[in-house]
Amino acid sequence: MSSSISSSSRSRKSDVFLSYHDKDTCKSFASDLYSALTQAGLVVDINHNNLTSGDQTNFSAIEASRTSIIIFSSNFDASTWFLEELEQILECGRTIGQVVLPVFYVVDPSDVRRQVGIFGKAFEDLIAQRILTNNESMRYKEALIEASSIAGFLVMSSR
Repeated sequence: MSSSISSSSRSRKSDVFLSYHDKDTCKSFASDLYSALTQAGLVVDINHNNLTSGDQTNFSAIEASRTSIIIFSSNFDASTWFLEELEQILECGRTIGQVVLPVFYVVDPSDVRRQVGIFGKAFEDLIAQRILTNNESMRYKEALIEASSIAGFLVMSSR
C-alpha cells in the first residue's frame, strides 16, 4: 500500500469506488447497488478481481473517487487483496477527505469490529494458514475496527 496519496488523486475521475468480495452472495447486491448508482447519474468504479495483490490500478481508482463504498459480508476478509484495498480506502478518507461508507450486508457491524462469527472465521483462517504475518494481522484488525466504527448501512436481506 502506498504511504502517501498521489497529487493526481486531486482530480477526481469517479464519484464512487465500490469495494466488495465477489465470491459470496453479495455479488447480486453489489450489482444492484452499482446499477442504482449509475442510473442516478454517478460514475462508479468497481474493484477488479483479476488484479493481483498490491496492483496500483485499483489504488489509483480508489484515490480518484470522491466516495468509497465498502460492502462487508461474511467473506469480505477472505482475501488479503480486499484487506489491502480497505487500508487504502481508509487512508484516502484520512488524508484527502474521501467519504467512506460501509455497508454491512448480512453481517453485524460488531462482528466485523471484533472479528467474530462467520465474518471472523475467515480472518482467523488467514492467520492459521500463515497467509498473514503478525504485522499484517494487526494492521488489518485495526483497519476492520476503524471501518466498522464508521456510521454506515445495515442490510440484513436483499429481499
